Amino acid sequence: MERTAYFKLEKWLNKENSPSTGSIVCFDGDVEYTKGIEPCMFVEIADCHSKVRLHKSHTDTTEEFIDKIDLMINALERYRNHLIYESPHKPTERKSPNFYRITKPQ
Repeated sequence: MERTAYFKLEKWLNKENSPSTGSIVCFDGDVEYTKGIEPCMFVEIADCHSKVRLHKSHTDTTEEFIDKIDLMINALERYRNHLIYESPHKPTERKSPNFYRITKPQ
């Protein structure tokens, strides 16, 4: 099977010494299927128990797929802000250098 990758990002979401196996994979490329070479675009998020893959289906345009990614980013940012500022489980301080400096939304 022929495969051309234009973009491939694989990132572990846990610390190196963690027993957990969270990851994110983002891929844009061309893959050979039975009907020939076709575009393949997806975002895959996994942890120890589950995996989710959002892919650009043949019925989506690239713009529609990007819109889905934008909606995911917005939902994750809103959820992150809730956990930081509003949740009864919010952390008392943020120690991780992996996080951006976040200001409370207005």
